[in-house]
Formats: sequence, structure tokens, C-alpha cells
Amino acid sequence: MSVGAKLVYGAQVTAIGLVVVFLGLAILIGFITLMAQVFKAIDARKNAAAAEAARAAEAARAAEAAKAAAVAPAPVAEPVVEDVTDDSELIAVIAAALAAFTDSDKPLVVRRVRRVSGWNRAGRAEQVYRF
Repeated sequence: MSVGAKLVYGAQVTAIGLVVVFLGLAILIGFITLMAQVFKAIDARKNAAAAEAARAAEAARAAEAAKAAAVAPAPVAEPVVEDVTDDSELIAVIAAALAAFTDSDKPLVVRRVRRVSGWNRAGRAEQVYRF
């Protein structure tokens, strides 16, 4: 086999390989697109069923409320009670769990307690786990 024939054969093998690879990729893209459409249709059906159930439940609640309003006497104004919770017991339980979890002989001291909203954690996760 001459050098020119070998080059032509190599070019043919390369072209066939490229066609096979891109054809395979096109088929994969088609399957993934089809699966996405199927899952969207399933989600749409689930959401429609959930919305219908919510509407039916709301209608039932409204009917019960109308029935109860027709029978019930006028409501008496109740004093407003502020929700002041003492979280010291919760803090103690969390501190005890942390102390039990660590293997250190040092005592655990809680210096500060503050509430953190979920939005902070979500923003941090979005930045850290972006890709």
C-alpha cells in the first residue's frame, strides 16, 4: 500500500468516526429532549390535579365557614397575646447535643445565639455550589 493510499484510508476512517460520534450525540440530545418534555407533561398533570384538589378543598372550607357563620354567634374580641418564647431550654438542648457530639474534655460555652434565616444559607449554597 502506498503512502497516498494510506492517507486516503486514514481520512476515510476519520470521517466515518466523526460522523458516528456526532450522530450518536444527536441521538442522545433527542432522547434527553424527549425525556424533558415527558417529565414536563407529567409535572403539568400533577400540578393541575393539585390545583383542582386545592380548589375543591377551598370550596369545602368556604361552605363550612358560611355554614358556621350562619349558626355561630358574633365573635368576642380576645386580648392580643404576643408570642414571647423563651428559647433558653432549646439553646440548652442544642448545646448539650453539641457537647455530646465532640470528643473534647473542654466544656462547651455558648457565647451568642442568633437566628439565621434560610435565605443566607441558600445564597451561600448558590455561590459555593454554582457549577
